[in-house]
Amino acid sequence: MRIRTRLLVVVLGVWMAAAAGFGLLTWNLHKQKTEADLQQVRDFADGVSALVELELDKRALLARTLASSRAVRDGDFARFHEEAVVATEGTGDWALLVEPQLLRANSLAPFAAEPLPRSLPQPLTQAGTSILFVPKGSVSGAPVVTVMVPVPRMTPQRYNVGVSFEPSRFQQLFMGPNMPSAAVTSIVDRHQVIMARSRDPELWVGRSASPAFKKRIEEGGVGFATSTTLDGTPSLTYLTRPNAYGWSVVVAIPRAHLTAAAWAASTKAMAVSGALLLLLLVSALLGARAITSAVDRLSRAAADLGCNRVPEPLASGVREFDDVALALHEAGVKAQEATGLLERRVEEAVRAEADAQARLLQGQKLELVGRLSAGVAHDFNNLLQTITTAQQFLKARVDGEREQRMLSAAARATSKAADLVKQMMMLGRVQALEPRPVHIADAILKGHELTSKAVGPGISLTADITPGLPPVFVDAAQFDMALLNLVFNARDAMPSGGSIRVSAHVPSPQELEAAPLRGAGYVCVAVSDNGAGMTAETQTQAFEPFFTTKPVGAGTGLGLAQVHAFATQSGGSIQLTSEPGRGTRVSMLLPVAPQTPAAAQEAGGVSLQASNPRSLSVLMVEDDALVVSVVAAALRSVGHRVQACHSADEAVEVLRTGASFDVLFSDVVMPGSMNGVELIHWARQLRPDLAAVVATGYADNVSTLSVPVIRKPYDFDTLQRVLDEVVALQPG
Repeated sequence: MRIRTRLLVVVLGVWMAAAAGFGLLTWNLHKQKTEADLQQVRDFADGVSALVELELDKRALLARTLASSRAVRDGDFARFHEEAVVATEGTGDWALLVEPQLLRANSLAPFAAEPLPRSLPQPLTQAGTSILFVPKGSVSGAPVVTVMVPVPRMTPQRYNVGVSFEPSRFQQLFMGPNMPSAAVTSIVDRHQVIMARSRDPELWVGRSASPAFKKRIEEGGVGFATSTTLDGTPSLTYLTRPNAYGWSVVVAIPRAHLTAAAWAASTKAMAVSGALLLLLLVSALLGARAITSAVDRLSRAAADLGCNRVPEPLASGVREFDDVALALHEAGVKAQEATGLLERRVEEAVRAEADAQARLLQGQKLELVGRLSAGVAHDFNNLLQTITTAQQFLKARVDGEREQRMLSAAARATSKAADLVKQMMMLGRVQALEPRPVHIADAILKGHELTSKAVGPGISLTADITPGLPPVFVDAAQFDMALLNLVFNARDAMPSGGSIRVSAHVPSPQELEAAPLRGAGYVCVAVSDNGAGMTAETQTQAFEPFFTTKPVGAGTGLGLAQVHAFATQSGGSIQLTSEPGRGTRVSMLLPVAPQTPAAAQEAGGVSLQASNPRSLSVLMVEDDALVVSVVAAALRSVGHRVQACHSADEAVEVLRTGASFDVLFSDVVMPGSMNGVELIHWARQLRPDLAAVVATGYADNVSTLSVPVIRKPYDFDTLQRVLDEVVALQPG
């Protein structure tokens, strides 16, 4: 038998074995895939069931909490309504207080002294928790689910408290990557009524399950079973066990989807098997030409290649063999090169991924703390405004020297608190930056005397500024604060004395490459010390707000956080290098100012001229009661007439009456249908003759206004001057 024939027989044998193996493998993979899909369905359905129970638990807990209110047992339905509005604010839910035939209170609607008849009278729940479903709510007009509980310790039971919500809230439970492909998921209550459905919910929510499915639920037929969905699709359906409220989750996978997966797997197996047969036949025909006595050499060369050794090129006299041997040699060389390159790239990729993950985690942490700081700073601004105005009001009316000293000390403390609030607001990115060209040398030299005295004895402070540096485009006040924070941190790191060096220079390519910046045009400002230095663990937390290694009371932990926020919000970057026992260096890379920068404008865009004080009629719009009580009283004490409104909506109603005012003095952030910025725009249309001033601790949209803006906490004398000047400038 010829070699070619033997090779063909071998090829057919190998192919048949491979085809059988492919078939078995395909069947096994399909079985595993099917089992994995079904397990995914189980996990998803059980997870949704647990989330549904959790959602109902939250409403039941809120209902029991409201039912325990003394207002219910006292019959104070107005107070209960207020408590219910507060408890459900921002949740999308609403609370009810009902009798069998009457609706006493509904937090979704204004309180009515007279009870309303219930749209669907229901007997009172005497014990435990019940869940009611209404296809169309009397207020919302949408389907409503109500978790109802009795009022505890009430005999006889006169009231029930319920927490209502739209079943569409359950739709979000179906979202996410774990949702099985092509599956239809439904949530049914204990009466087999559909509460939510992943497909066409508007058609099916509120409808009952099919009779066959009702029977399956009532008989406890949990798990998988074949069925037909309400829209007529034959499916394999998984039913969860009822949760604590008797609700179940149903996940239906179309049988056509499962069958299609099997056919796809079979088709792939046949295609691979045919390709393998063709490849083997071609290989046999080509290989038969070159099988000679040199097979042993070729085998040894192949063995060398398999052992990651480079085969030597051979000269057997057979051209085809020599070409294969040369190819084996080149493949060995490339394989070794590729292996080395792959190892290097894998190492670089792992390192880059770890760095990116660390940066992402740090950024998320800073963003979270920044948002928290911004919210706290906003509330503190209103408190500081009240304190500042009260201090100035009292200072003008108290004559005692001791009392004056106490008020002065309180004013200094309030000023320090305001500076701290500014740093906190900068962390949350709500403190408006006012960038302008700043010359590094001028800024450092102007503050050199102050910082030299602040670092104290035993510490030398030097500056090294490269001549001819271009100006940077930053907020000058924030730059001064950042520089002081860095110097003070360096001072605190050297309790026994040392040296601090402030430098500025054009960053090197290595410094630019290490910073995540785009483009060119930066100046590097660095502060170095030879103090205690930082450990690697401390460096990872150094820029976190409120993190400090100083003793209690010695620092707020906002210094480096402010520097980090300033550098990044200015469009630059910050780098920290430190080593225990060898000192610390913090570098800020700040953007260079444009060649022809636009003139910086004051927020609000109006230039005011001083005028003589006079009695004004002021419409003050401020939602903070403390600010209103102090500022309004102070304005009245100097002869102004003040009418206070607690929201923009209330101010609109006052202005629509035609009441006469000289100036509108409004906060920005307040409850209601419009904020202060929108109120100013509205007033410009209705009363163009009315002067306006805005006060805010935020920077929200005030740049769009052409009226003066004063920042909280503001000085009372400044407020008087601005009000008088803006009225004086008003035409007519």
